[in-house]
Amino acid sequence: MNLVTYEIYVVSSSIISLMLEIAPYWATGLILGSLVSVYLSARIADKVTSLGSGRLGAVLSICFASVLGVVSPLCMYGTIPVIAAFGRKGVPQYILVSFMISSVLLNPNLFMLGFVLGTYIAFARLGLALLCGVLAGLTVLIFFKKWQIFRIDCFSPKDKGKKQFYADLLKAFRITAPYLLLGIFITALFNRYIPPHWISNMFGARRGVGVLFATSLSIPLYACGGGIIPLIRAWLFAGMGYGDALAFMIAGPATKITNLFAVKMILGTKNFMLYLVYVIGFAVAVGLFIEFII
Repeated sequence: MNLVTYEIYVVSSSIISLMLEIAPYWATGLILGSLVSVYLSARIADKVTSLGSGRLGAVLSICFASVLGVVSPLCMYGTIPVIAAFGRKGVPQYILVSFMISSVLLNPNLFMLGFVLGTYIAFARLGLALLCGVLAGLTVLIFFKKWQIFRIDCFSPKDKGKKQFYADLLKAFRITAPYLLLGIFITALFNRYIPPHWISNMFGARRGVGVLFATSLSIPLYACGGGIIPLIRAWLFAGMGYGDALAFMIAGPATKITNLFAVKMILGTKNFMLYLVYVIGFAVAVGLFIEFII
């Protein structure tokens, strides 16, 4: 066996090993997300709409909206018409903000994939997504209650037929599979050719600096939550801190290019800039808190 053949064999073995380890979590997340999308999305919409009726207190409404945002499997472009429809029905903007932020940061598929990184990170990410949504809603309620947040008039509602479970599952598979495979391939190359002490020095040389670096790195690197999980896993083994990883996973989806276009479309320029300051500031604050306090 020559050197090239040997290297191909080692990298291929690493890819297969990573795929076997991640596939169960990925498949579970796809199935869970499709089940929610097909059978529970209408109920989620009704619940969010009812939050604006005044039956619940403002704080409880914000918390509930954040939970519904995490449960929702919609991508940002799917969330936009939902927000527009809720806004037309009179749902308060602070509830819509809470729903939007938590929906951007996490969905059932990403939550299940988080277990690849360990139970602690999976549930920490869930808690932080909820907290980020709640704090955003409270901020709007307290400081921007009369501020026009959303450009709802720019969007006209679109009626969609009932999604079938298998069609939705196949669509989710087609969207996520290429990114997951690409992420696994990059991770296999990383494991083979990048010395672990490089990552250890990069994130662990000075406490706090790694958080800033991870947050900055997430903006250009984050393309798909599933695809980035294997790489973060490798970084964690190589010395990346939990605070760095969580800061990356908060700032990443919030500043993903496709999400940014969608958010800019519905918020407008001024509110879009406030959104960026908020989510990036939250990611850095959380990462520093975990690194220095926990």
